[in-house]
Amino acid sequence: MLAIFKQRGHWGAIAKSNYAGLRFREPVYRTLRELVMSYFEHYFNLRAEKTLRNYSRPVNLARFDGIDWMTTEQDLWAIPNYLLTIAHTPLLAPGLDRRLARVDRRLFAAGLVGKAH
Repeated sequence: MLAIFKQRGHWGAIAKSNYAGLRFREPVYRTLRELVMSYFEHYFNLRAEKTLRNYSRPVNLARFDGIDWMTTEQDLWAIPNYLLTIAHTPLLAPGLDRRLARVDRRLFAAGLVGKAH
């Protein structure tokens, strides 16, 4: 999940992840798809498979202000449950995912730097 922002017509993102490559992006991307694709090579599982397949439109979290999402000590399942209901745009053409190479071992090792165990 990314906290995206737009500055002077360009998209950027703030993200927190245990994977080194899935963090901040400067606001230099002209479209949301460009921004999402900047994460593609770094979005992988522990089997070194690239796993980014879809993205959704931006969601304004103000819609959840009624549950005090910023300060509550309660579970916030309403947010991920909502995200499951909205449309997602595929990144890859059908069948392309079967032809993807695995993440090379240096990128894999670099991505895990600082990963919580």
